[in-house]
Amino acid sequence: PNWRMRRTAMGRQFGGLPAGCNSRYRKCMGLAGVVLAAGASERMGRPKALLDFRGRPFAVRILEALEALDVKSRVVVLGPDAARVRPFLATHECVIVENLDLAGEAIGSLRAALAALEPIRPSAVVAWPVDLPHVRVATLERLLETHRRTGAPAVVPSFAERRGQPVIWDEALFPELATSEAATRHGAGAVLAAHEQDVVTVTVDDPAVIEDLNTPEDYERLVRELNRDIY
Repeated sequence: PNWRMRRTAMGRQFGGLPAGCNSRYRKCMGLAGVVLAAGASERMGRPKALLDFRGRPFAVRILEALEALDVKSRVVVLGPDAARVRPFLATHECVIVENLDLAGEAIGSLRAALAALEPIRPSAVVAWPVDLPHVRVATLERLLETHRRTGAPAVVPSFAERRGQPVIWDEALFPELATSEAATRHGAGAVLAAHEQDVVTVTVDDPAVIEDLNTPEDYERLVRELNRDIY
């Protein structure tokens, strides 16, 4: 495969299903969290995963949010800057996956994470791009509650009538995410489009869900907003 898996100092490679949790009861594994941080950050000029958010690197801030949400299984997908980022993750229990083929961009990273998670068979994953550290934990709580209540194949946040991220993906869509030719060409959004009538969109009061940070100017704007206590 075009990815390899490592573990942090506190982390470990995922094992099999726990006792009493066979394939019939896959739901018992619950939610897994995926931090998508493999991008080359070319426009930003430095690794997004290491940008500062309230005294924490972006990647660490998102891991801490997943910990606050009691998401037990956590994967961080890294790319060209893996050697620089990995030491900052050493005190957090997570599995690190290095995406060696960035041609497929985010879908390749999501596929690498899903492959790493196969041994524990989570019932859903939250796919959280590393450039959205400012999404509120309360926003994720709403998305997770919606997924628990509806069992939808995907739950997507929306602000100002625009869909955003992070996205909750149900296990029902894992095979399609992993193999869909449309997703290979157009990204995970192609899978959302194929299941449009079943996807649940949650309107949230959180502009961060649509605010990708791709350039130094984007980051400077975030810093200004932080100084004004917008987030």
